Amino acid sequence: MSDITNPSLKNTVRQYFQEQGEDAPTWTEIHGMLCALAVGPEVESVDYAAELEMPVPGEVSDALNRLRERLVTQLLGGDAINLPCLLDPYQEEDGQDLASWCAGFMTGVFVDEENWYQDDEEQMAQLLLPFILISGLDDDEALDTLWENTQVVRQMALSIPEILEELYLAFHGPDQGDASTPAD
Repeated sequence: MSDITNPSLKNTVRQYFQEQGEDAPTWTEIHGMLCALAVGPEVESVDYAAELEMPVPGEVSDALNRLRERLVTQLLGGDAINLPCLLDPYQEEDGQDLASWCAGFMTGVFVDEENWYQDDEEQMAQLLLPFILISGLDDDEALDTLWENTQVVRQMALSIPEILEELYLAFHGPDQGDASTPAD
């Protein structure tokens, strides 16, 4: 069982946002945002109310932080993150699909976007391309053309769990000073 699936924390978050109406993010979008916050640059604190553009009570904010910490623990343990949706970029399921998850992920990136790109902008742009493309947030003609290549887009979607690990290592791996490894 994935640590992120802690029923109490997940239910606290899920129930609150379901009660906020159709403009509120779904659990799939929230999960994407939490994944970005877990794998990306260290963020001291997140103002979820500002990021989600709606009030977020302290209890829900605490649950979000604890779920994010559980994702980090999962990654530290070498476990892949299981997404709460299919890795099918062309499936549409009103807030429960991969496009929604990727949009949520990009919300997490936007929390501290400058720090995502500060070390190697080109590498980060390549790593984030699947999230940007599948989310549909960028209305770039080149992305529209790429979207037409279903084989490439499906491969990108299937690689998302590995990209999450790669992003985590890029920001928190031994080369980043978070841990020391013996030299050869």
